Amino acid sequence: MEIRNILTVAYFFLAIYVFGGGVMKNLVFGESWKLVSAEDLPAVHKSVFSRLPAYFVSFLSLLVLVNILLIWFHHPAISTSLIVITAAFNLFILVLTSRLFLPMDKQLDTQLDKAKSAELIDRMVMYDRYLRTIPSGCITMVATIMMLYQVVSASSR
Repeated sequence: MEIRNILTVAYFFLAIYVFGGGVMKNLVFGESWKLVSAEDLPAVHKSVFSRLPAYFVSFLSLLVLVNILLIWFHHPAISTSLIVITAAFNLFILVLTSRLFLPMDKQLDTQLDKAKSAELIDRMVMYDRYLRTIPSGCITMVATIMMLYQVVSASSR
């Protein structure tokens, strides 16, 4: 199997995994943090947050690496411009995650004030929705679906 085929399959797997994980973490479970009592929030959040780097950030980092490699080693049916677009947005999502969201998540581990915790959770949900999920994640997934369509269409000829 050629390197470009391996990278293409890896990209599609990682893109779907990361998008699905991001949607579940932020759009489905984001607001539910407000339901945890102020006394329990630091411990519960620390428990959940401790698994985030292994199950999400590491896959996001790998996705960015594979996406960048795809610029040079991509399936001939895939448009290079779509790969560059997805690489730029995935890199943006990684930078947002590491520079904005992980520090805010760490802050929740020590936050004992319920009002401040709710305010921080609201801010995280808003930033995530309007910076990461809706514009970046959705544009990336639309481009990814277009890339997948290009590969499938080329292989059916």
